[in-house]
Amino acid sequence: MKKIDMFFDKIFHYLTAISFGLVSICTLIQVIARYTPSFSAPWTDEMTRLFFMYTIMFGSPMAIKYAEYAVIDVITSRIHGVSSSLLHILIHGLIALFCFVGVKQALVLYKTGFRTVSASLQISMSIFYAVPVGIFSLTAIYCVVKILQEIMNLGKGEK
Repeated sequence: MKKIDMFFDKIFHYLTAISFGLVSICTLIQVIARYTPSFSAPWTDEMTRLFFMYTIMFGSPMAIKYAEYAVIDVITSRIHGVSSSLLHILIHGLIALFCFVGVKQALVLYKTGFRTVSASLQISMSIFYAVPVGIFSLTAIYCVVKILQEIMNLGKGEK
């Protein structure tokens, strides 16, 4: 199980880094195109947006897994033991619930993407609209994993 977990960690880290690198490259091309009179690159705007969304899609599950998200810990820092585990289960459960609802709505958006094309790239918008499905699905999976880990820790008597 640990090997599978580490494998997915590497994949998400690499995909996030590659996506962010492509955002940087597209932005650099936009800047160069802005100051070069004979060079025009209208496609970079859509590509930057697409790669930025993919960066978020690959990075958000990792943020859940490693608790690297913004949090106001006025309450959580004062709670310890079983209460802390139960609070974390509740928090991750609410995030997972939100993600499950989000997946359902994102699938509706994704299906509408097959009927439209992007303005400058002339590709199906379903490529863009698949991102919310991925973000919500992957984040929900990681929330469920965190809930299961907390439950197992409660069973072992940890925290």
